[in-house]
Amino acid sequence: MKRAKVSASDVAELAGVSRTTVSFVLNQTPGKHISEETIKKVLGAAIELNYIPNEEARKLAMVRHKSIGLFVSHSRSIFSDAFIGMLVEKLTPVLNKHRYRLVVQPLKLKQTDYLQLAEVDNVDGIILTNTHDNDEGLQKLIDTHFPTVIIGTIKNNAVSQIDIDNRQAASEVISYLAGLGHKDIAMIIHAPMAYFAAKERFAGYKEALKKAGLVFRQELVRQGDFDETSGYRAMESLLDLAAPPTAVFAGNDIMAYGAIQAIKDRGLNIPGDISIAGFDDDFFSRYLNPPLTTMTVPVTSLAQQAAKQIMEHLQLNENCKPSQKILPVTLSVRDSCKPPELT
Repeated sequence: MKRAKVSASDVAELAGVSRTTVSFVLNQTPGKHISEETIKKVLGAAIELNYIPNEEARKLAMVRHKSIGLFVSHSRSIFSDAFIGMLVEKLTPVLNKHRYRLVVQPLKLKQTDYLQLAEVDNVDGIILTNTHDNDEGLQKLIDTHFPTVIIGTIKNNAVSQIDIDNRQAASEVISYLAGLGHKDIAMIIHAPMAYFAAKERFAGYKEALKKAGLVFRQELVRQGDFDETSGYRAMESLLDLAAPPTAVFAGNDIMAYGAIQAIKDRGLNIPGDISIAGFDDDFFSRYLNPPLTTMTVPVTSLAQQAAKQIMEHLQLNENCKPSQKILPVTLSVRDSCKPPELT
């Protein structure tokens, strides 16, 4: 009697896993996190049943999807960060044209073993954003010539970097507020100071105050942490001061969203009582009431340049010379700022 053909479903039943898991294990599908114990169960069941997959189907399954990892260092959820959302939106179609898919990998601040993560996710190259100080993992990427592009800035020129001048951009926002006549200008820093952009924007804030002949006052500085809630609490603290600021510079638009709600919850008017300016020009900034004055970051250009650079690294390998590019920004003046009321 002819023996019945063994199927992947039979292997799944014996191993106690799903049919999909069997497919992932036997085809070594990239980007799937499967425990060693499960892999052993599946392989053991396949051997016991003498399972032989259909060769044509196996060939199709073994076609490797080429991938680029977007590694995002963040102390909060990246999925509530509008700027990261815009970056993903702009990167995806550009990479897809080159037949690469985008794999988004959230990272904690101190999680820096990028090379190991690249191997686990089976990505061909890495686009890294939200750079920070003392990032030891970057050196491993550089030493192994792993295709890497940074949207941001670090001190090591051995890796390609695309960024804006965060210090100058922040300085321009403060100069604008000072030019309106504001003397008490607060800042809500958008992230921990370990992050390069946070440090540079704060430096630009201080430099612009000095240039405008204004005194830097530590009591007008608050620290946020990437989300609206921290912006709200920071603004509440500023409003509790005996002499609250007449203008606030939020280190990114998400901080501004929280700050705006805190101002409105106190029954105050924007910009009549307090002017507020942000940074990034997220999706919703122009649709707020009032529309938010903010520094517009060229996210489309950042994405296009990053995709172009990572493709060059993949094509040229070790022969690709790292480059550093600074893209221009534009202050988008809207209705959230006006000269302070005279008292």
